[in-house]
Formats: sequence, structure tokens, C-alpha cells
Amino acid sequence: MNKNRRNIIFAVSLTFFVTALLFSLVSCSLLQFIPAGSAEPVNIDEKLTEINAYIDKYGIMPFDKEKALSNAVFFYVATMEDPYCSYMDAAEYDAYLEELSGSFTGIGINVITKDEILKDGLLVYRVIGNSPAENAGLKNGDIIIEANGTSFFDYPYEDAIDILLDELGTSVDLVVDRAGERLDFHIVRQNFTKRLVDFEIIGNLGYVIIYQFESAALEQFEEALRSLEKSGVSGYIFDVRNNPGGELNTVKNMVDCLVAKDEIVVLQYKEYESSLYSSDNRITDKPYVVLINGDSASASELFSSSLRDICGSKLIGEQSYGKGVGQTTFSLSDGSALKFTTFRYVTKSRYNYDGVGLEPDYIVSLPLEDNMYFYCMSRDEDTQLAKAIQVLGEEVE
Repeated sequence: MNKNRRNIIFAVSLTFFVTALLFSLVSCSLLQFIPAGSAEPVNIDEKLTEINAYIDKYGIMPFDKEKALSNAVFFYVATMEDPYCSYMDAAEYDAYLEELSGSFTGIGINVITKDEILKDGLLVYRVIGNSPAENAGLKNGDIIIEANGTSFFDYPYEDAIDILLDELGTSVDLVVDRAGERLDFHIVRQNFTKRLVDFEIIGNLGYVIIYQFESAALEQFEEALRSLEKSGVSGYIFDVRNNPGGELNTVKNMVDCLVAKDEIVVLQYKEYESSLYSSDNRITDKPYVVLINGDSASASELFSSSLRDICGSKLIGEQSYGKGVGQTTFSLSDGSALKFTTFRYVTKSRYNYDGVGLEPDYIVSLPLEDNMYFYCMSRDEDTQLAKAIQVLGEEVE
């Protein structure tokens, strides 16, 4: 969401205060009323035409009609009783499509804060794989204390983000605190394809982290599986903790790499129901376990539930988010787009986890004060991964 729209939402939150203030000031205000026209507007087009006619004839303040229309549509759509609906203007839609493809422009970090006014700097929650930030040496857990000469102590969060975001080819100079050591970084904003899948071998087990089910994740996932198969691993730990979801076709095709021919997902649309099946073209048939937590949502829950239903894979960690509905994005004629919920989905067991989440077979918590430090913890602190290694290790023996 752009900055202007954030400001609009903030303004809406002040509506009741402003209304009360207007009532208190009305006696000393200079007001003029123009009688309504003879024809009452009967639809949105006529209403906007009438409003614009008054503004064009009497308005003396600047008025950006294009921005006003975009904001009007945004709030029109927001009245749907659908927490996942959204309207994107053309620029936002282009950025959305770029993200879905796995492409990204910038330095490539996820930052997080609990405060609108930064107290001790800005925490680097995760450095995105294959990014300029990763190549420059920035690490998870670094605290940005200065950017382009501006200190981030007692500094507004939104303003800090504005400094970090800029055009392709521009650079940013960062000063970070890394465990008490002050480090300087000069990073150029570039286009890059995000690494959405990381993998390694732990003992005789393949450990695969899936950060998001964007389209680029499929090829990276297949490469990871083939590499690990070539290394002779005995089983797989799939980690979808903090994975917010992604595309239906991507997650379906990734499950297809892991299962024999079977029903992966049932899609329940407004007027009909259909199922998607695997193609029996799996890359591996080894045992699997899946790591989940409260931020595993949507496609990551579909991935986890499918493997449990089809392969009997154990889920380890904490109860997942609980999103069993999917959205369709409709491109509009002016380059903008509308996204809203068009189907529900369940896996082979027909268990509806929407609003409930998936209950792990092994419930294991992490010794963290807050999930914002998830990517900062050491391997020894990861009790959920330790349990996954134990459970899968016993299964493959």
C-alpha cells in the first residue's frame, strides 16, 4: 500500500474525533449550502459526475481526481466482508506481479519493529536470499542504526522505510550494530530473483526451507530435491514456518514432486467443485516431516495438509494460521486489479482448517520471547527442528 493510502486509512481512524470537532466549531464556521439538483443520482457514475460538477464549478483547492477515484475504489472494495480482498492501482499491481514472479527491486531485506518511533534502530528480520544485501554481507539480526547519514534512534518507522526504498540503481549507506560491533555497508538497489528455497544436509537428512510459494519457488525446489537425492539423503524435513503462502499452481506442482498419483486439493467454488491431482511424476519417495508455526498460512498449510493426508507425514511445531480460502486476481482495463476470495479448499481428508489451523502431530514451542527474532536464533535454540530431526531419524532407521 502506498504512503498516500496509509495516510488515508489513518485519517479514517480519526473520523469520530474530527466529527466531534466539527460540531464544536460549527457556530463559528463560515458555511454555505448549495441546493441539490432536481435529479437524484441513481448510480455511482451519476453520483461522481454530480460531485465533480460541483467541485469543478466551486472548488478553489487542489483536487487530484485520479487519486480520488483510486481511493474511492479502494474503500468501495474494502466494504466487502472479505479480509483478503484488495484493490491495486496499476503501479501496485505491477509490483504485485513482479513479487509473484520472484523478482524484486531494492536491497532485499525484511525489517520489523514494535514501535512507530524507533528506539534502538531497525531490526533486520531476514536478509532475502540472492539479494544485494546478502551479497554485501548484511545478516539476519543486524540492527540498522543509520541510513544515508540519518540516525534511526528516536526516528519514525515510516520515514526510515522511505529512506530504505528508492529507485533501481540508487544506493544506500547503512550503519548497523551487529552484537555491539559497528559496521558500514554501501548497497546498490538492483533487480534480482529472490531465493525462495534454501537447503542443506543434516546428518543423513535433507533439510529444505520454503519461504514462499511464488512461481520461482518451483524450479528452486526441484533443484534442491535433485541435489539432495544425488547426495543420498534418507528423508526430508520441509520447513514452512513463517511461510505466508503463494500461488495455487506452484504449491500443487511442488506437492506433485513428492507424492504418487493422488488427489492433492479439492477446490470449492461458488457454483461447483473440482479436484486437482498429482501426475505420478515424483522426484523422491523418501519419508517426510513438515515444520509449521502460527505464521504458516494458506499455500503452506495446503502443502503440509496434503503431505499428511497422502503420505502420512508428521507435522511438527505450533498450530498453523488457518486460511482455507483462496483468492483470484482480476485485471481491470486501466491496468489496475481486483483480488478477492473466490473459493474454499480442503485436502484429501476433507478437513476444513479455515479459521482453525492445522494441529501438529508433535507440539513444540520455541524458546523465543518474540517471533520477530525467529531468524536470529542459533541452530541449537531451534527446538522444533531438533524434534523434526529426532522424529524423522527414528522413521528412516
